[in-house]
Amino acid sequence: MLAVISFVLVLSFLVIIHELGHFLVAKWAKIGIDEFGLGYPPRLARLFRKWEVDFTLNLVPFGGFVRLQGEDAESGVKVKPGDYRAASVPKRLLVIVAGALVNFLFGVILFAIIFTKIGIPTEIDSPRIGFVAADSPAAEAQLPLNWEIRQIAVDGQTYQVKTPEDVIRVVDQHLGQQLDLTLLGPCQELSCKENIRQVRVYARSPEERPADQGALGVAFESVTYVHYPFWQMPFRGAWVGLKQALALTELILNALKEMVIGLVVQKQLSADLAGPVGIVHQAQASGLFSRGTVAVLSFIAMLSINLAIMNILPIPPLDGGRAVLTLGELIMSRKHLAKLEYYLNYGGWVLMMFLILAITARDIWRIFD
Repeated sequence: MLAVISFVLVLSFLVIIHELGHFLVAKWAKIGIDEFGLGYPPRLARLFRKWEVDFTLNLVPFGGFVRLQGEDAESGVKVKPGDYRAASVPKRLLVIVAGALVNFLFGVILFAIIFTKIGIPTEIDSPRIGFVAADSPAAEAQLPLNWEIRQIAVDGQTYQVKTPEDVIRVVDQHLGQQLDLTLLGPCQELSCKENIRQVRVYARSPEERPADQGALGVAFESVTYVHYPFWQMPFRGAWVGLKQALALTELILNALKEMVIGLVVQKQLSADLAGPVGIVHQAQASGLFSRGTVAVLSFIAMLSINLAIMNILPIPPLDGGRAVLTLGELIMSRKHLAKLEYYLNYGGWVLMMFLILAITARDIWRIFD
């Protein structure tokens, strides 16, 4: 139950800062704002009025909304100064995309904080031991973590190894034999201490080892986390955070493409697709909320970027769909566009509700199955 409440609070916060993006840009564009609501109607109370805006508390305790002046006025109603429709197309587009932009930037900032704390991920190509499987030859030989294999001696020959590929090649040539490893360490970030350790370990043949393990039962680190001078860390963290956000965006778009293909071609939802119920269940099952601040912040950052990408898709009534329809005013009269917008928004809501209900039902079925 605590996980569900935490998820709702996090998602509500992300929705509120999304709406805050609309609010701030609308203020900049001199578009009137009738209401900034916490939660969804019906209204419970007006908390206060400031900047000619009613700040309200609403019954449904989730997220929030911004109601712009004249935004929902019917076609043919006279447009007044300060109305949403009185603003230029570029200004309205900025108001529309501001919410998604805030969510995306918030995700970048969280990633920047994370990498400032844990260090800047940097690839390493040396054979540094990062994992030792239980009941493996490496475990029996007590191979230490964060030490690098520098050379392997077997059959009177000594092999210098510089990469994990070098180690794998030498080991594969001497399966079923005892290998003498020379280790250097312990290692931290990009350097290793000049301590040398000699370890003898057996290289298992394919018949002797589990299907998910190699001959020794080790895995090598591919990335280490480097700390630079404190004044550099926020900037380096922000840059890595931006790259992480862009990489996550690519993953989300690919997943959406697979979902569309699955729906159109296979007439079924992707097995990897999960809704809010599924996300909470997976997070709780993986122990996310007990794995520390970094894990939770990473989850929130990914959720915020996910919300930004989903909201900017060119599908009515999402912000991306509204942006496309706003651009349509450049080639079509507002009168004709309003009718098209009504049907597209209605169809979009029906489709979204169907997908949400279908995904939620499947998530619940999976949990209880």
